[in-house]
Amino acid sequence: MKKLLLLPIMVLGYSAQAQVYWEEESTGFATASTGVNEIRYVNEADVWVTGYDGSGGAAQFRVWAKSGDAGNTWTNGAINVGSTNLGIGSLSPISSSTAWTAAFPNTPTVQGGIWKTADGGATWTKQASASFNTGTDSFTNFVHMWDANVGVCGGDPAGGYFELYTTSNGGVTWTRVPSSNIPVPLTGEYGYTRIYETAGSRIWFGTNKGRIFRSDNNGLNWEAFQTPCQDFGDADLGAAFSFDDMDKGIMVFRDWSQYRSVDGGQNWTMDLPEGTIRSGDVTYVGGETGVLVNIGEDLIDGNRGASISGDDGLTWIDLGEAIDAVSAVEFFDFSHGLASGFTASAVEGGIYRWINDLRELLGTQNFQETKAFTASPNPTSGDLNINGKNISSVAIFDILGKQVANYNFGSVNAATVNMGSLNAGVYMVKVSNNEGTSTLKVVKQ
Repeated sequence: MKKLLLLPIMVLGYSAQAQVYWEEESTGFATASTGVNEIRYVNEADVWVTGYDGSGGAAQFRVWAKSGDAGNTWTNGAINVGSTNLGIGSLSPISSSTAWTAAFPNTPTVQGGIWKTADGGATWTKQASASFNTGTDSFTNFVHMWDANVGVCGGDPAGGYFELYTTSNGGVTWTRVPSSNIPVPLTGEYGYTRIYETAGSRIWFGTNKGRIFRSDNNGLNWEAFQTPCQDFGDADLGAAFSFDDMDKGIMVFRDWSQYRSVDGGQNWTMDLPEGTIRSGDVTYVGGETGVLVNIGEDLIDGNRGASISGDDGLTWIDLGEAIDAVSAVEFFDFSHGLASGFTASAVEGGIYRWINDLRELLGTQNFQETKAFTASPNPTSGDLNINGKNISSVAIFDILGKQVANYNFGSVNAATVNMGSLNAGVYMVKVSNNEGTSTLKVVKQ
């Protein structure tokens, strides 16, 4: 098949950290190396996830897990959609008992579509009016329900336009959105499983051509906007995005670049954030807060962990705790959050549960004066002036993580490094003192 969202395999071997922000819980999935690729909150206590093959073997896992106590304990089961030739594209729960799933075909001999459970995942029933039956073009990507009645589901272009359906009665009837309501797909354009976001009645989904499709009325009418991303699902060029409200959004690329939008995804501008940004998933904390959580690998060391921001991503704080999370992170509010993990066994591992309060953490652990550094001019064509306290060393890395320069200082409050010989581009400048390190993003003209 073509274009499932690529997910990283498990990486082991992190050193222990002193501070604990997350607690690893068991999802109970029986197969070792089962990862979590989607996290959907119903409320602060009730949450569902779906599992995938994190071993690298690319097997199709049709499994769910859910918690009724904010992720402390989990039950799990199978998403029985009637065929082993179907994979799970996304899951949309509205309660601990009721959820919808989008299933996609792995072979031309089966049809994907939308299934619903009303008994907590024990049984699943297909909603046939979301037919997804336009030959081999039909490929189901996502389903989202705002409540028990109103929802939208979507797939790739079929019959010349994106296959999108809406419902106002819980999926008893799905009606295909007319082609006149949807922008014409680009040549070879398609969507991805699970790459969508919502805020209010607005919903966005991303494509392999780097476009974001947006509907302001629960999927009835659509617009499309080109973004800086070339292909949202690409393992190297892709990006994750999240919206704090109907206008303000952030996009984090797998090459550690960052962009933001203030007009609902129509336009994006590049950021030069300070601190440790990561290459995995990113999410705004629920409630239009300006607070972000970002998981995945850092640029300098390639270690997996989490970073937080209290200023819409202008500054990122590395939590310094190794968690093997890349694929999914979601926060219902400041104290209820989950990040993807991998099972070691049926009784060990699978998901990380947040055990702190982000409000307190941001209030006490934002960059302290002893660790704060500034760099100017930025952009620079030559000298870069770095100011801070007790600067001991400065290392410069290119966007691929290769160290291109290193400077050692005794203990100074101002240092100058020269970037004149470096090629034009974005660089990560790692500044250290006796309190730790901070990473600044600098543009060389």
